[in-house]
Amino acid sequence: MANRYKIGFIIFLVFFGVGSTYALQWPVWPDSTNHHVSAVYGLIQGDHLHTGIDIAVPAGNPVYAVESGYVKAIITLYGNFSSWRMAICDSANESECNGWMYAHVAQSSFAFEVGDWVNQGDSIGTVVNWPEQPETVQHLHFSKIRFAGDSATWYNGFWDWEFIGNPLEYLDGVYDTDFPVIDLAWYGQLFAFCRNGQVNYFMPGEPISGDVDIISSMYDCYNFYQWKNIPYKIEYKIEGDSSIPWTTTVCFTEPIGSYNTWMQTYRSIIYQDDFFCNSNFGVDSQVMFFNLTNTDGDGIVEVEDMNESWRTTNFYNGEYTVYARASDFAGNATIDSMIVTVANFFAVTGTVDFSDGNPYLEGTTIEVTPDGQVDSTDASGEYIIDSVGGGYQTITISRIGYESFDTSLIMSQNLQLDITLVPGGYICGDVNNDLMVNIFDITFTISFLYLDGPAPYPGNAADVNNDGTINIFDITTLINNLYMEGPPLNCP
Repeated sequence: MANRYKIGFIIFLVFFGVGSTYALQWPVWPDSTNHHVSAVYGLIQGDHLHTGIDIAVPAGNPVYAVESGYVKAIITLYGNFSSWRMAICDSANESECNGWMYAHVAQSSFAFEVGDWVNQGDSIGTVVNWPEQPETVQHLHFSKIRFAGDSATWYNGFWDWEFIGNPLEYLDGVYDTDFPVIDLAWYGQLFAFCRNGQVNYFMPGEPISGDVDIISSMYDCYNFYQWKNIPYKIEYKIEGDSSIPWTTTVCFTEPIGSYNTWMQTYRSIIYQDDFFCNSNFGVDSQVMFFNLTNTDGDGIVEVEDMNESWRTTNFYNGEYTVYARASDFAGNATIDSMIVTVANFFAVTGTVDFSDGNPYLEGTTIEVTPDGQVDSTDASGEYIIDSVGGGYQTITISRIGYESFDTSLIMSQNLQLDITLVPGGYICGDVNNDLMVNIFDITFTISFLYLDGPAPYPGNAADVNNDGTINIFDITTLINNLYMEGPPLNCP
């Protein structure tokens, strides 16, 4: 079952950054927020991630410096004429510095050389004219960068440049009226569910159990509709008998590292990319799957997040509603949900004996609540309850004449619980421990005293006249109390 709705507002000329004090002019003409962004920061691209934003503008469009700085490098990749780029940073020395990279600029149009000072707003070149093909989208690639070294290091070390943030957070906003889309992920089902860290998926409609990853397919557009893109922020929550509040899976704001370091690991944590949920971005297909549960909720992508999951064993069995929320940079948000059934079952086994040496081990009651399972010990004192649900369960082990044992446990695995009960509360005169005082207690005492029958446990229940011993006078006291309106029973 799925429920879909959208939240947000139409935002024109908006800056929706996260604590940023920047409001830089856009690096292309015209300087306007009404730009077409064909690819955003963090988008999956092969084994790596997109390191900035692609602003779709025609060839020959002027490119301007968004901030003043020194030209640190002018390079191309693979000797490709369309891949020329310029890095302008805030320091001329060899120490680490921050700056901006402008890529797909025509080599012949560069207005500055390495080492030159560039003022904010200076024209640095024009967008290169790529070969005219149906799939070609002329654009300026724009990235926030950090690196260190001399000009030769910058030139030769492109694969180690650090990409340190989402450029949209530094610009003066983006006109965006489109809501993100949460698509179907798995055989017509809104979400896919798999074992944590495994390519082991639950079939549609199948109850889930154990440690589970939740997979969602999402996309968004930023005034550009030829290709799908990704949301800016992704969250999830779970509601039911137990719940998980809104938890951020990822917000594409933080550094994603270089091509040679953190980037591929970051990619493997955020995106689900396997035989069944295959994330890919290409000219003919753009499908992005996100692992919603690969997060500890602190908003920072870390290696340890790959161990996180929905630990359904901490939840009672039953139906839960799983929600996902996809938000774009302009604040438009889409929420969608589906119902899934949790079904975990575990066994509780063990033995019960008695500190006073009572040899009659059969008949102790073991009850699990709120799951409602009950068993009793056999002649050897053993018990087994083999279908206890997950979540917090209270286990009570009780027997008349003994102190009950109570414990609360999270049923996340099979448990062995061996208990020794100590003498405790009892009913005076209930010699046979059947919770009643009647003729059978008289016959039980007679059998014990004269026919080598079993002993009362606890023995105090049979000492009804409280004289410190069990004898014929206790039998007569029971008879007088039950049938002759004799004095009340008085056990120790």
